[in-house]
Amino acid sequence: MIDENAALNATDSDAGPWDLSDVRTLFISDVHLGSRFSQVGPLLDLLDRCLPQHIYLVGDLFDDRRLSRRFRWTADYTRLLARLFDFGVSGTSIHYTPGNHDTFLRGFAEDYRLLEIRDSFVHQCADGRRLAVLHGDQFDVVEKKFRWLSELGSTAYEILLATDRGLNWILRLLGARPVPLSRRLKVGVKKIVQRKSGFHDKVRDYARRNACDGVVCGHIHNPEMRSIDGILYCNTGDWIEHCTAMVEWPDGRLQVIRANELSGQRRRRPIFHRLKRRLGESIRPNVPSRVDDTQPTESSPRKG
Repeated sequence: MIDENAALNATDSDAGPWDLSDVRTLFISDVHLGSRFSQVGPLLDLLDRCLPQHIYLVGDLFDDRRLSRRFRWTADYTRLLARLFDFGVSGTSIHYTPGNHDTFLRGFAEDYRLLEIRDSFVHQCADGRRLAVLHGDQFDVVEKKFRWLSELGSTAYEILLATDRGLNWILRLLGARPVPLSRRLKVGVKKIVQRKSGFHDKVRDYARRNACDGVVCGHIHNPEMRSIDGILYCNTGDWIEHCTAMVEWPDGRLQVIRANELSGQRRRRPIFHRLKRRLGESIRPNVPSRVDDTQPTESSPRKG
């Protein structure tokens, strides 16, 4: 796991003995429903172990580029959407900031009570820190100026993933160690694009303009947490190859978690047990929010 203390070379915080059922906030990005390489099973397993107050879907939940070419929908996709609906009904506030693969949803920016869609949000942690939350394609010069190149790269990545799966299947048969070829090339190309477009500098400046202590984004498909000139940069990774998410614990500590490390975590009770506490209340109280082209929406912490 990656936590912010290790990332910032700070001393360990006095965190309590938390497990995933105690998570306050869950950040997920780049699930890419519609891609045949989307790993929804491990994500469902993660959601079975959490009952957060807040969930942030940090873009590219859907892969419109794949769905528009060849519609693909599985039973696990339906289970995932049903699980998110259950969270919303039980009182979890769900915030969705679309990315470059589900950009069509930016035209539906609205508070739908069980789901709020905005281009960006500001999340306030339990320890008072403010985090800007957005997908990150806004800072990618390729997405903004060379969309055709981005779509070509997306197609090439799918071909590379298929080649990677076939190659590693053969390596396993021969008793050799799998080689994450597609992951290495993807991260390498993304790093080149980041340097050329000044991605991290733009992320840092965006956080400062909006009086935030850090930024949570996706898009790069590389889970990491580090400081950029005093601004905490958090990338949640993806559910194509890394199967990672970021959580906020009840004390405000942040941590990137991996699906393959969940075996020791207990499963939570059925989600609707919280409904008993909400009888006589509205399912989701009205929380004032504000958003414009430069200022993200702030989601106020709620008692839960």
